[in-house]
Amino acid sequence: MIKTKTAIGKWGEEQAALFLMRIGYRVLERNFYTRHGEIDIVAFFYEKNNSKVISFVEVKTRKQSDGSAERATNRTKINRLKYSAAVYCRKNNIDVQTVSILFEHISVCVIGANTVNISKFILPLNA
Repeated sequence: MIKTKTAIGKWGEEQAALFLMRIGYRVLERNFYTRHGEIDIVAFFYEKNNSKVISFVEVKTRKQSDGSAERATNRTKINRLKYSAAVYCRKNNIDVQTVSILFEHISVCVIGANTVNISKFILPLNA
């Protein structure tokens, strides 16, 4: 089993990226850093009407005994994620007026030695 917090976090981000790809997302970038924060995963998918949606994803990995990963994404983290997303869009010439933007949280919960539970949630923009 993975021991350090950093190793667990990196492993969880890998599991989250694989999960997103399995459900139809394409990962554009991982660990995008700005001076105010980091985006764990930037990905996109197409809606049924073929419009592109870019998703900025915060990943939290926890052992079952460590408590809820969902609660670890608080208002401050969401605001930093939104700031970093704006920087990413400017840097990559993404027109936010024509491309849908989504902020998501993925929880990777390690249950025992061989079981992982992955949950995906949309983050509220008004947080």
